[in-house]
Amino acid sequence: MILDPDDAERFFTLHKALTLFVNRRLKIAEPPAKSQGLVALPPPQRLKVRDALVEHPDLIDAFVRENPSKLEPDDLAVVRSWKDLVAGEFYVLRFLKKHTIFLTAKEPTVAYGVLGLSDPLDDVIDQPLPFYCKTVLLPFRDRIVHDGLLSGYNVIIGGNMTRKLNAAKE
Repeated sequence: MILDPDDAERFFTLHKALTLFVNRRLKIAEPPAKSQGLVALPPPQRLKVRDALVEHPDLIDAFVRENPSKLEPDDLAVVRSWKDLVAGEFYVLRFLKKHTIFLTAKEPTVAYGVLGLSDPLDDVIDQPLPFYCKTVLLPFRDRIVHDGLLSGYNVIIGGNMTRKLNAAKE
C-alpha cells in the first residue's frame, strides 16, 4: 500500500526540487533551507505552493527544460509525467492491500488506486470512510500517489451517499 523506500525517497527528492522551483519562480513563500524543502513551511504556505503548481503546469516544462537540480533523464521523465496530475476533491472510499480507492467528487466519477508515499494511507487518514478530501494525484512510474498534502473536510457521509459512492466505483 506504500512505495518501497527507494521509490519514496526518489519521489520526495523530485517533488521537493519541483516545488522549490515553483516557489522561487512565483515567490509564494519565504524560501526554506534547501535541505528541508517545503516541509519546513507551515501547511497553509505549502498548500499555496502546491496550488500554484496546479494553476501553472507550464512550470513543469520550465523545470524540465532548465533542469536546475541536474536530474538524470529518467528523473526528468518522472517530473514531466506530473503534467498528467489530477487535482481536486476526492472521496477516499476503501483501503485495500495493494492500494487505496479514491473517487473523484465531480462527475464523471473516476476511480484511482492510490499508494501512500512512506506511510500507509490508512495510518494517515484517521477518519471513518468514506473520507472527503482535497489533494493532488500524481503518476509515479506505473503507479499513482498523492502529493503528500491531504486536506480533509469535516463532513460525515451518510449511508445513502456511501451506497451511491460504492455503486459509482463499479
